[in-house]
Amino acid sequence: MMTVSNMLAGSLREANRKGEKASGTKERKYEYRANVNHAVGVIKDRLIGILIADDRFVRKHLYGEPVEEIKRRVVPVRPNREVARKEYLKKPHFHHNHKSNC
Repeated sequence: MMTVSNMLAGSLREANRKGEKASGTKERKYEYRANVNHAVGVIKDRLIGILIADDRFVRKHLYGEPVEEIKRRVVPVRPNREVARKEYLKKPHFHHNHKSNC
């Protein structure tokens, strides 16, 4: 999990850095960052291929593709955006030992 987390953090940092350079001249209302949920999905799908690649140039190429895809999916960072969540207390109708296995 640490390897996956480090790869994800590195790819997010690189995608955010490349995204800032690409949109440096545009006037935008909000600051934009890479979508973390999308990044997790992209890295998850390509992780095994990246890790088992023998050649370091192939590995670098395989790692660069997801970064470019992550860079294209950005979301605005809206300041002071908080939504209070409702807490629901669910009471079980019966004890879990009485549930059927089928």
